[in-house]
Amino acid sequence: MTYPKLSVLSVISLLIAYNAIAGSRLPEAASCRTRPDVVGRCFSVHGRLSVYNGTPSIRLWPSGSKRLLGVLDPNDVSSAPGPTVLPDDIKLKLDWNKDVVGDFFVCPLSRKQPGRMQTICLESGKHLTVREHTLVSK
Repeated sequence: MTYPKLSVLSVISLLIAYNAIAGSRLPEAASCRTRPDVVGRCFSVHGRLSVYNGTPSIRLWPSGSKRLLGVLDPNDVSSAPGPTVLPDDIKLKLDWNKDVVGDFFVCPLSRKQPGRMQTICLESGKHLTVREHTLVSK
């Protein structure tokens, strides 16, 4: 009579083990466009992505404008630059000495205001080229 008990116990053990393994998967990274704090329609912009001293440290300069867009991390509510602030294909190209120029798909996290940097999150980039970062003296 211990055979049915052993069978039931082994099935229960397998179910518990399966649930533990399935529950331990890493959650998917949050997408820029699904953030709850997006304040408008996402849009494409051609520009230069660079690293700056200050917050936010990653900024996008749209071609033909005098504005800067500050890139914020979709997984960090403190807005500090973190490991998920950029898609991997862009992150690997960008550093203090290199800028990335291309077409970026971004979502606004703040509204446009004259004289203020608009904050965005960066969903993706296409037609990316890497350029040496040059300092502009005033």
